[in-house]
Amino acid sequence: MVRQQLGDLDSEQILLGFLIVVSGYMVIQTFQWNRTTAVFPRYIGSATLIGSVLLLIREYLPEPFYTVVAGSTSITGGSRETEEVQAKKGEERSPAEREADIPDRPLSPAVFTAVLITLYIGLSYLFSMFLMTPLFVVAYTAWFGQPWYMIALLTGIGTLLGYAFSTVLIVPVDRGVYVGDLLQIGILGVV
Repeated sequence: MVRQQLGDLDSEQILLGFLIVVSGYMVIQTFQWNRTTAVFPRYIGSATLIGSVLLLIREYLPEPFYTVVAGSTSITGGSRETEEVQAKKGEERSPAEREADIPDRPLSPAVFTAVLITLYIGLSYLFSMFLMTPLFVVAYTAWFGQPWYMIALLTGIGTLLGYAFSTVLIVPVDRGVYVGDLLQIGILGVV
C-alpha cells in the first residue's frame, strides 16, 4: 500500500516536499538567532514555505486562488495567448515531429534541475554563493536552450544580486568553507 502511494509521487511533489522541510527547518532555526540577524532568513524561509505548501495543495484550492497559484508563467515573456497558439501548433504536428525537437539528454529537465540545485547548495557552502551563482545561472539557462544574450543578462543580474546581498544586506554570501575572507566584497569605506 505504501509502495503504491509512493509510486503516485512525481518529481515536482518530491521537490516541493524537500523545500517544505528545509524552509521549515530554516524558519525554526531563526528563532534562536538575534532579531536583526534573523529578519531576512525568516522572511525568505517563510515565503518559500508558504509558496511550496500552496503549490503542493493547489488542486484543492478554490478557483480564484488556484488561478493565482497555478497560473501560467513564462520567464521568456510569453503571454498566455502566445503559449496557447504554440500549443495548438504543437498539436498539429505529428508525434514523431515533436519528438525530433526534444534534445537527447541523459537527464529529464526535472532531474537536472534537482541535481543542479543540490550542487548549487553544496558548492555554495564550500566555495561561496557569490562564486556559485553565476555558474548556476549559466548551467541552468544553457541546459534549457536560452540564447547567449539572455544567459549573459541573467548571469549579470545574478552577480549583481549577490553583490547587493553582500553589501546592502550584509549577508556573507562571499564566504564559504574554502574561500573564507578571500573575496571580502563590500562598499568602499564600509568593510
